Amino acid sequence: MIRQHKPLLNSYEIRLEGYPICTGIAIGKPFMFNWVDEQIHDFTIPSGQIESEVRRWYQALKSSRRDVLTLQKKLRKEGGEEGVKILGAHLEMLQDPLMTVQMEEKIRTAGKNTESVFKAVITEYEQKFHRITDQFFRERFKDFQDITRRIFGHLLANEKCPLSEISQARIIFAHELSPSDTAEAKLEYIEAFVTRSGAETSHVAIMARSLGIPFVTNVNFPNTIHCLPHVVIVDGEKGIVILNPKPKTTEEYLEKKKKLKIEVHYLSSNKEYSAETIDGYRTKISINVEMTGDIDAIPTRGGEGIGLFRSEYLFLAKDTFPTEEDQFAVYRELVEKVNGDPCVIRTFDIGGDKFGNFHPVQYEKNPYLGCRAIRLMLKERAAFKTQLRAIIRASAFGEINILFPMISGLPELLASKEIFEEAKEELAKEGFPFSRTIPIGCMIEIPSAALTIDLLAPECDFLSIGTNDLVQYSLAVDRNNPSLSYLYKSSHPSILRMIKMIVTEGRKANKPVSVCGEIAGDPLYTALLLGLGVNEFSVAHTALPLVKNCIRNLCYVDTVDLAQKALTFATAEEVEIFLKQEYAKMQAQFPSTLD
Repeated sequence: MIRQHKPLLNSYEIRLEGYPICTGIAIGKPFMFNWVDEQIHDFTIPSGQIESEVRRWYQALKSSRRDVLTLQKKLRKEGGEEGVKILGAHLEMLQDPLMTVQMEEKIRTAGKNTESVFKAVITEYEQKFHRITDQFFRERFKDFQDITRRIFGHLLANEKCPLSEISQARIIFAHELSPSDTAEAKLEYIEAFVTRSGAETSHVAIMARSLGIPFVTNVNFPNTIHCLPHVVIVDGEKGIVILNPKPKTTEEYLEKKKKLKIEVHYLSSNKEYSAETIDGYRTKISINVEMTGDIDAIPTRGGEGIGLFRSEYLFLAKDTFPTEEDQFAVYRELVEKVNGDPCVIRTFDIGGDKFGNFHPVQYEKNPYLGCRAIRLMLKERAAFKTQLRAIIRASAFGEINILFPMISGLPELLASKEIFEEAKEELAKEGFPFSRTIPIGCMIEIPSAALTIDLLAPECDFLSIGTNDLVQYSLAVDRNNPSLSYLYKSSHPSILRMIKMIVTEGRKANKPVSVCGEIAGDPLYTALLLGLGVNEFSVAHTALPLVKNCIRNLCYVDTVDLAQKALTFATAEEVEIFLKQEYAKMQAQFPSTLD
């Protein structure tokens, strides 16, 4: 049963500030996602009932495993959602000795109820994890918390409040949400997400942006369910959550929501038009794809092909490396769906925060700086060639480009191209049809690549700037750490200068440059990127209409002046203030969506 909320005793309006993750407005009733593991009682079990407690424990593990397998099946069917790979790790955790023989031994020796024994064990582990700063272990701890909540849910069957029980539109409040939490939810009933903790690049944040669900995090909302009002408003643009809004406030936001709906319709009506400025400068907008459902949005949003296909997301839940035929079938379907438009396939970017069950590398203290992406593929030469063969074969059915991730210097690019040529020679001898002119691209997301762009550009056919990692590695800031978000700034002068450097060298070598990071889909940066000389924007499909509208209402010569001005500032804050001021001016000149 879904819990009913008690009305607030106070009738005054409360405004809570947070951090906006995904824009949009939601008005509706709240749903408190709560597993209540903090309310576990501790009591002694008679010796004759110990075996029963042990059986309860193993039944909870069995039920949890069944849940995870069901979710994996659901996510695979939906097309390789990023959260699916974490579920594989959860299955491994459920078979860990800590969860099996060690827990059984503790239940027998403690003589306490199973819930309290398990609570004591995870409390001890939480204390240990809180003393660890290593990013790898922090990410694994989130998985550990997720699976323990699931086990508690079965031990306390009458206490849990799963998202799968939602059958009406609701705004979800939670301390933090995991991919498996949201995988259980019926997304058609989710109006918005509000969490106390979460990062802009988290799995749930990516999903929310992909689906256009308003999301505000870092909100200190009331701790108990009865403190929540019946009606709340979520402003995903300003990062505000309004509890118990006044009738006037509700009316204002209903009007804003209506205008936003009209604006979305207006922006989508531009899908037939090209991304061309008022003074005739032509650029290109394509979409980033990680779930196959994203592909269907290309014709409805007016995209020009796929600017970045994250190939690893289709296979992260596999137990073994995918075969050539498995991959070929996916890539062929992909390129056929874009109807002649180009499709950029990035080779497997495995490692860091993306570990498939087939990952051949052992534990690394710092996986973000370890054997990941192209480094891993060059070590696993056979697996790399298998993927390249599949991509090359799919080129017979449409225009495919290949993009190599995390290139740090010329040797890695040349080694990758060598394996690519070997794969082509093999396929030619075997009689497979394929395009002989497949463009090869280099992902620029490491400072060393940006600083040696004059060496890399002549050796490839196009360049793609991955700003998410470029910012992280350039500023030495973990982009998944909310406490460091004040340092993670795409507007940092060093980032702007690197983008300008990459574009300049790309032009010298006559190589187009695209941007596929988050800033490509942020209208605040559209004029800046245009002025810096970026040729292509690769964005989430939900961001495409707004970015295209910005481009169509700009003068290219003005954006060049804007970019030159932005390059003169000394701090990220100065750049942000300037961009916000300029964007406000541009918005005032845009045609009214209500005319």
